Amino acid sequence: MRAATKVLALSAAAAGAATWWTRRQGADHPGGAPVLAVTVHRPPDELATQLAQQRPAPLAELGDAVRLTTTPAPKDFGTELRLRVERPADVDVDDARQALRLTKQLLETGTVMPPDAPLTRRRTLASLPLEAAIRAAGTEGRL
Repeated sequence: MRAATKVLALSAAAAGAATWWTRRQGADHPGGAPVLAVTVHRPPDELATQLAQQRPAPLAELGDAVRLTTTPAPKDFGTELRLRVERPADVDVDDARQALRLTKQLLETGTVMPPDAPLTRRRTLASLPLEAAIRAAGTEGRL
């Protein structure tokens, strides 16, 4: 009985690890690129009309390599913008994510907010792990 239980637990763990690895590699997304989404706090009709006339500058820079769709957000919270990278060889997903963030800012406020100024601190042995974490964050956001 104990050997059968161990084999069963081991096979379940292997199946879970395989599922995690497959999802991490982007196999759930057609073409290997995920769908990026943000909610913009503006009415869907108004936003769809504006986007049909002209794409905001960050999305226009990506060209035809991405496809943008709009849908009403759940519970009338505005409009959901979904961005799919159609040609991952032409556009990096990190660049598409950053363009979508900037587009959200432009559509909601009319301007792009500048990033926070870095704090003034002396470089010490204790601050090195924080500096490494900030560098590793890259385009994913600020700590």
